[in-house]
Amino acid sequence: MRIPDVVLVVSVVLAGNGWAACPPSCPLPGGGDPRQDCHAEFATTALRLNYPPFDPAHPEPGREVRCFDGDAGCDTDATVNHECRFDVDVCLLRSADPALPGCTPAEVTAVTVGNGTGDPDLQALQTAINGLLPSTADACTSGQTLRIPLRGPDGRGRFRRSSRSIQLTARTAAGIDVDRVKLTCVPRGWPSHGYDHANRRATLVETTLAPANAPNLVVKWRVDLEAIEGTSGNGVTSTPTVDDRNVYVTSWNRRVYAVRASTGSIRWRYDTGATFLGVQSSATLTADGRLLVGDSAAVVHCLEARTGRLLWKTTLGTSIDHIWGSPTVANGRVFVGIASHNDQPCTQGRLVALDLDTGAVLWTRDMVPDRICDNDTTIACTSDADCGSGTCVASRGAGVTATVAVEPTGETVYVNTVGCYTFPSNGDEDSILKLDAATGTTYWATRVQPPEQFKVCKNDQATYCTADADCVGTGPCVNKTFYHDFGFLNGPLLVDADDGLGGMRPLVVSGSKDGSLYALDPADGSSVWTRVVLPAPVTPAFAGFGLFDAAVGFAQQRFFAALYQFIPATMPAPEHLMAFSAVDGTTAWEDEIGPSWGSMAYGGGLLFVGTQNAPEYYVYDATAGTRLKTFTMPATVSSGASIVDGRVYVGYGVFGAPGGVVALGLP
Repeated sequence: MRIPDVVLVVSVVLAGNGWAACPPSCPLPGGGDPRQDCHAEFATTALRLNYPPFDPAHPEPGREVRCFDGDAGCDTDATVNHECRFDVDVCLLRSADPALPGCTPAEVTAVTVGNGTGDPDLQALQTAINGLLPSTADACTSGQTLRIPLRGPDGRGRFRRSSRSIQLTARTAAGIDVDRVKLTCVPRGWPSHGYDHANRRATLVETTLAPANAPNLVVKWRVDLEAIEGTSGNGVTSTPTVDDRNVYVTSWNRRVYAVRASTGSIRWRYDTGATFLGVQSSATLTADGRLLVGDSAAVVHCLEARTGRLLWKTTLGTSIDHIWGSPTVANGRVFVGIASHNDQPCTQGRLVALDLDTGAVLWTRDMVPDRICDNDTTIACTSDADCGSGTCVASRGAGVTATVAVEPTGETVYVNTVGCYTFPSNGDEDSILKLDAATGTTYWATRVQPPEQFKVCKNDQATYCTADADCVGTGPCVNKTFYHDFGFLNGPLLVDADDGLGGMRPLVVSGSKDGSLYALDPADGSSVWTRVVLPAPVTPAFAGFGLFDAAVGFAQQRFFAALYQFIPATMPAPEHLMAFSAVDGTTAWEDEIGPSWGSMAYGGGLLFVGTQNAPEYYVYDATAGTRLKTFTMPATVSSGASIVDGRVYVGYGVFGAPGGVVALGLP
């Protein structure tokens, strides 16, 4: 018996290794007659039927694969370019499939790839399969892809989702094995805090907005959460996320809102129940229609984006734990960082991977040891005996406040850690790390500042000590007042950067609270270049919110950043809006906007950014660094913008200030 449309196993892995784990059983067998279904299967290590989105309360199999244009793990070109490229490799199996015990392996004598007449991609797949026939052993094609362009553009320059169905018919002496799969490419919109898997906060497909028309931008609508809720404390510091209909907004008032992109009217709202600080995490969309958000009670909520209905929620911490950064989704996994509300006390920072369908914890990667020696913080201990004359104490710090980045396959994760001003830097604090997405195993961890110790000489706080005898003439030996509180509040960017020699090189780039922009080699974490914008603070000064507080953006072979300040503020301060060369981090241009927590956003050759100096929002020519437009806002802006189809959506308000979101566009 044939089961149409419920069949599938499609791969979105690199050519040459996508099928390696497939024989003798592909993760998603065909779906035809189980007595014949073991003969030919689509090869996969990542994708599965994901639409309609899985509901743990009413589990049913999906009917198609949906993928965002440019999504890690499913669009093999990993580029937002109005099309998706799906891996459509096929395995012919001659060994028994444990998932199909009723099917006896047989020689496949012929395979027909249907529904693709005249399509060069499917013709190439047919040719590759023919080269495997007759099948005398497990054999798989490699590197075969199917291009599915989005529909459009329409008269307003918008693109719409597009689908293809593929049928695979394999013939053996025992019978016929029929597999079918439906693949859907979905326009990207602005589905996450960082826009794409690489956290670049830049859309290169915006064609409506440009420097020439930026002065004409106006406010199209405004959602005033003070008026709607009738209370204060409705700040929006997260980046709104956008699909083809809605703008999704999170607020310090603990709620999530779905707002009509065209009018600003509210479709639904969801209360997370996080009563202390609400929600700072941007909501993250999936192509199959789920919306994920983390709150200040360290709870992850998975909602149905269309209705706001809760699918599942998972608590990841205790009363001091907080999710500041937005979830990242790739290959059925949700990556969430854990830090603390503030540094009194700090928690044990960690990155957690969840199952997208159920919210179950897959793994946790702690960023500091459970316990360390108070006389040498580089020693992990289990008892005082491990510390000589010292004491074994509980460790804290290395919070993950940032949204992670993932490589195009979705199988490698990059994550940053941040400091704690009430506890010395230890473990993997002040670090950029590369992890295996499936297990959390560390490939490399690069520290950009050395560890700290608990005690310093009172009159020479650059000198660490364990007893007064270590501080002759500069003592006594005392606990440090403020630890340096360096590290990274925002996530790493993965970029292909100009190497200055006529070529390109991959980089992992992060801006630190310590005043520097760091560029590392993703292969091994070694330094490629470091741009020191301000020297790191020396005790008794410390980073506080730091210089690189807000998220950095990347476009036009430049990094763009709004800068904040140290405590006490360092003078002379740099200008607080800067563009840096991708070659070596040198200054491309700069302008003064005042200290800013505002995350950058790029689209149509324009930069959008806010400031803490005034309730204003700025639009810049990204090439020249010229300010083209200033908007007066109801409160200061820390939110990053999302830019989709000629509209710019940005939140405003922080702490107790009035909060809401505005849409900007052309008249």
